[in-house]
Amino acid sequence: MVKTSLEFEQLLTILTCPMHSSNRVVLNKNDLECSICDTVIGVVVSKSPIKIDYLNNFASGLLKVSNTSEKASKKLTNWKTENLNFLLDMRIKPGIVADIGSGAGVFHTFLSLSQVIYIDFTNFPVTNLITDLNNDIPLDKESVDSIIMTNILEHLQDTKVIKESFRILKKGGNLYITVPFLLDVHQIPYDYHRYTYLYLTILLQKEGFKIEVLKPSGDFGTFQTLVEHYYRFLIDKGSLNAKLLWQFQKIINFLLRKFVAVNFRKDFTGGYMIHARKTTQ
Repeated sequence: MVKTSLEFEQLLTILTCPMHSSNRVVLNKNDLECSICDTVIGVVVSKSPIKIDYLNNFASGLLKVSNTSEKASKKLTNWKTENLNFLLDMRIKPGIVADIGSGAGVFHTFLSLSQVIYIDFTNFPVTNLITDLNNDIPLDKESVDSIIMTNILEHLQDTKVIKESFRILKKGGNLYITVPFLLDVHQIPYDYHRYTYLYLTILLQKEGFKIEVLKPSGDFGTFQTLVEHYYRFLIDKGSLNAKLLWQFQKIINFLLRKFVAVNFRKDFTGGYMIHARKTTQ
């Protein structure tokens, strides 16, 4: 399990009430109360490791993701391997990092970041804040140095999370996004969008971000990802023919990788990897 070195007391100073965007949060035993609306807005499940539930009436039935699910998520696909290499290339600076839609936090095994707040809908083993990512993120304005948002935008009902990212980032802070484009519908029923690089550019600039890097998946990575999804579906259905053809396909993939140049196309790609910076203006 990935652990964060962020102390509970440090996190408490930047927690907010989602309804008021105020950091005036009072800890009463295990309850987090807003001093403005005087209601319980969250429950501290544990302080070490930090786990805070911001979903109303959810703590008593807190979902526990199994270790089997966590281990399975560590088997990186080609697309996620590209994501990891992108994050490694970005050399994320030390500081408080908010991982929005963190899942099991598998990338952090390789990133070695020391102060991470893992935020998600669900109680993954690493999750610190369990909250509704479609609404306000319960962190104070300009409270984090960097934000990682990998493969979560397509699962949110709208793009409010980009506006929220701008709010909670410090001036000059960095936002790292990976988002799929050519991909089958997954995690049903929570898969809603596929965004083009054109829309992502407009969206980020509109909210005040300056795009430093917008990188599509490599052509071969895109091709291999699509082909693997196709075969995986048939093999999971028990197709013997698919299993046999997949062995030939591996040879074709090897030859393509060896003899065909890898290009980068924004219009036909498995997804986009973005580094954007919060402008100081």
